[in-house]
Amino acid sequence: MLFRNACKPLPGHCLAARRLPAGAVLLGFVLLALAGCARIGVRPVPIDTRANALERTALNSDRPSERTLAFLAQRDLEGAWRGDAETMLLGLDREARVEHSREAVFVLAELCYFEAARNKGDPDRAALFHLSSAVYAYQYLFNTRLSEAPGVYQPYARQAMDFYNRSLAYYILYARQTGLAYAPGKELPWLRGKVRLAGRVSELAFSPAELESYHVAYEFEVAGLSPQQVRLGLGVPLALVRKPPPVEERRAIDRFTPRVRQTYAATAFLRLGIEPLPDTGPRVVYEAELEVHDPMREDTLAVGDRRMPLEIDLTTPLAFMMQQSPEPNGLQGMLDPAAWDKLSGLYMLQPYDPEKIPVVFVHGLMSTPATWATVFNGLMGDPELRARYQFWYFRYPTGNPVLYSAAMLRAALDEVRHTFDPNGTNPRFNAMVVVSHSMGGLLAKTLAEDSGTALWDAVSKTPLASLSLSAEDRAAVEKIFFFTHRPYVARMVFVAVPHRGSELALTTIGRIGRALITLPLTVLRPVTAVTAALAAAMGHDKKDAARAALPVPTGVDSLSPNSPILRVLASLPLAVPFHSIIGNEKAADTPGGTDGVVAYASSHLDGAVSEKIVRSGHSAQDHPLAIREMRRILLLHLGETVAPSPGS
Repeated sequence: MLFRNACKPLPGHCLAARRLPAGAVLLGFVLLALAGCARIGVRPVPIDTRANALERTALNSDRPSERTLAFLAQRDLEGAWRGDAETMLLGLDREARVEHSREAVFVLAELCYFEAARNKGDPDRAALFHLSSAVYAYQYLFNTRLSEAPGVYQPYARQAMDFYNRSLAYYILYARQTGLAYAPGKELPWLRGKVRLAGRVSELAFSPAELESYHVAYEFEVAGLSPQQVRLGLGVPLALVRKPPPVEERRAIDRFTPRVRQTYAATAFLRLGIEPLPDTGPRVVYEAELEVHDPMREDTLAVGDRRMPLEIDLTTPLAFMMQQSPEPNGLQGMLDPAAWDKLSGLYMLQPYDPEKIPVVFVHGLMSTPATWATVFNGLMGDPELRARYQFWYFRYPTGNPVLYSAAMLRAALDEVRHTFDPNGTNPRFNAMVVVSHSMGGLLAKTLAEDSGTALWDAVSKTPLASLSLSAEDRAAVEKIFFFTHRPYVARMVFVAVPHRGSELALTTIGRIGRALITLPLTVLRPVTAVTAALAAAMGHDKKDAARAALPVPTGVDSLSPNSPILRVLASLPLAVPFHSIIGNEKAADTPGGTDGVVAYASSHLDGAVSEKIVRSGHSAQDHPLAIREMRRILLLHLGETVAPSPGS
């Protein structure tokens, strides 16, 4: 009510006004018009309405922020901006340089970003304004000669970072679309002159020339993988696609990277000079250097005397790689193991880093390394884990016998050891952690066990030494049945592992799966040779030969609770600390029950450092509390391991 009737006559004065002389009335109307009689007041609105208006910028709406519009209004520049934006911006640039106005530089960054959007139909002109916005945003953030910097509780620094990041992202897309190649000395136009490119700095383990393509992470929306591992900061997160050279041409450092197209996370940062280059005439020329940072190595960058957080997106490159290079079918790996011969082996998500501890993931039956995607994504979100660990995975055809696949795992890790740490002196390599799921745990545990003759004795009463075998066949059998723990493995994590088998292997489904599996000749040949040798040792009697035949279990057979191999593996002590993560379909933190495939009684191991039970089916590795437990274990391992931090 205070403002509603501000321009109405007071009650009781209307008739008096009518009795005034005509001249007085006319004078009153003139004075009233001159006074304006604008209705000043307020009206109720939801709190969010006003808050949203204050948060609006050219980044998230079709108009500049209230701050920028107020700046223009106070200088009577709004009309000039709407009429001839470029001329107005050039004039404001001159004013900002004279007055060292940080506020004016912020306005220039936002209005240039806005002009880029208004000129999106003209890619060259839009690119000029995007680069200009990045230049002004950089000046706002880092030019110490400008007026007072914003306080830590003001949003303008974050907004300036967003203008810089988004503008640089658009410019990178423009360069890709137009084929603009980076070259030292190249000059790029911006509002007041040029940006002259200097050198290029890359933290990647491979040359930029090896890139097949590059993408801005902002271009994509991730599906099927969460949570999104993104951290706000400075720079443009990228997904870099590299097609590796043939295996025979690879350097040692990436010998074990996947043979498919690899996608790496990176962050691009254009480091600009604070002062323009001298002797460039009326143009303002800044020198700039393009930097490509590896977020798996560091998550900050130095600008002057300040350390700034890198903007990081780790999930988009991982999802991109999985879409572009899908994993082979896990069912095929069980039914036709020979089809996976060339795909089996150890692979690294990043080229080998001697300063990081390896974490090796081993998948289970009918599965592939893709089963670990959610785990990779979750663990990479922790900056300490990224800095201290490197993630590897082992792929194998799950239809083969467990002991055969376990021998493949040991051989693969021994090969990596021989390649990168032949003297066994790297404390990070010697602190290796192995994380396994389901059947993969039966393979993994052989890395921490000493078999002696127990496994051979479980399948044959005839000593291997007494059999007449070729050197090749004897070596093959020894690798499968006789092993010692690997000294470089320091800790194990078992997830839903059937240490004592699964009743599912005895059901109709198990029998059908067993019947459909075709074992490769590489598995059958040594078995056939041993069978013949056993028959010869028993006098070549056909019945005796049949009794002497070495059983050839498939991967499904290996999971039977009646398997003598499984009973021996369960009885062998583990030489390293180990942890169990177990699924229970009905209740968390409750011993007992089943995950639908493996019963608690089979997954439980006495002597575990810790045992975490999550409410989950057999894919317990994807449960957020299971991933949180893996993170806890890896952080615990850092506190107990002898491996120092990089650079210490």
